[in-house]
Amino acid sequence: MIRYYFKFLTALLFITSVNTYGQLYDIFQVTNIEKFQGKNFTLEGKIYYKDAITNDSWLVLAALSVDDKGKVIKAPIYNDNAGDYYKKGEWSSYQLKGKIEKKATYLAVGITIAGNGSYYLDDFKLFVGDGKNRIEIPLANAGFENDSLTNWQNRNFDKNTTILPSKEMAFTGAQSLFIDNSKVVAAPTLGNNPEVGKYMDVNGIKLYYEIYGEGEPLLLIHGNNSSMGRFDKQLEALTKKYKVIALDSRGQGKSTDDQTKITYELMAGDIAVFLEKLQLKKVNILGWSDGGNIAVILGMLHPDKVNKMAIMGTVLYNNDSSVTSETNKLLHQQVKEMTNRGVSETSMDYRLKMLLLTEPNINPDALEKIQAPTLVMAGEHDVVKEKHTKLIAAKIPNSQLVIFKGADHEAPAKIPQLFNETVLKFFDSPVK
Repeated sequence: MIRYYFKFLTALLFITSVNTYGQLYDIFQVTNIEKFQGKNFTLEGKIYYKDAITNDSWLVLAALSVDDKGKVIKAPIYNDNAGDYYKKGEWSSYQLKGKIEKKATYLAVGITIAGNGSYYLDDFKLFVGDGKNRIEIPLANAGFENDSLTNWQNRNFDKNTTILPSKEMAFTGAQSLFIDNSKVVAAPTLGNNPEVGKYMDVNGIKLYYEIYGEGEPLLLIHGNNSSMGRFDKQLEALTKKYKVIALDSRGQGKSTDDQTKITYELMAGDIAVFLEKLQLKKVNILGWSDGGNIAVILGMLHPDKVNKMAIMGTVLYNNDSSVTSETNKLLHQQVKEMTNRGVSETSMDYRLKMLLLTEPNINPDALEKIQAPTLVMAGEHDVVKEKHTKLIAAKIPNSQLVIFKGADHEAPAKIPQLFNETVLKFFDSPVK
């Protein structure tokens, strides 16, 4: 198993692409699951937050199927949101469910951590469903009772990180694993740059934003339950010519929220006020996923605010004609699990999931109101059906359509060079 360590280490680099709240760290171990190929698994772990969870400081479970040569078979899976499981001042029970790939020999299981928080970890357990049976797969030193951490590997930890078995806290037994990042000085990243980050009061909340570069203004609008940091692979390319304005939508990233019902129209209104306060009449917009939905509504309701817009993975409504059935099945499952865990319906995590299921509700014919030249993009294997993407492009008067062959909804992150070239070519071309 040791001979595959560096291959697994490389594979787990993909875990750090799930979010971009600054530096991320991994702790994991690899176990042989060859005889359980194609079976469902459940990873469990007990987490105690010594410091309160924040948008910048959190922990999630992660798992990755790997073949006998150390090659990643499919993208890793992880908890969508650490806040779904977090309980202040007590041990939190985290759970991750997934499926072992049919060609997998090993499963790398562990955690991914962001930020400067401190945590205690205990009682990792891995179960595989085999018919009616639930089989526990032994994990070495899963309760950290042994002071040796040989079976647990870590990646990316800073020289100032403390990681060791501790008797201070334990869910069971005498010890847990203590991780302390409080002394780590993280390098500034998009979405976590105190040198340029600012807040603006908008519609009763505070919107967090960062501005980079010079030139025509180009606003970035991110996807659901995410942050501006998702555009980290676009920033360098875009700032070579444009003044990039990165924004966290209400209740996401570093922006605050209130109990106003969240809608795409509300977030588009936030942006309209935001641009007015920056004294910007017309801006270029790059919107990804929910960001594309918001951009479309902004273009319809506030055409004076938009110069050009490029939208990726956008929907007008959510039904069987627009979004894959697998996506909606997963969303319904996630909402059910949140309800079963007692997640409040007033929490932003719950509200954002429901937003995906119930909105937007845009009449395709209303897209004729959009005056801005628009680049409509999607991946060939996007969660948004290609027919729906083509409908959007057909209904916007001055639009172009690009379907990225072989790509999916994550094209900006997975094929950044081609994506950036496509977007820049569009923004750089003269308005006809």
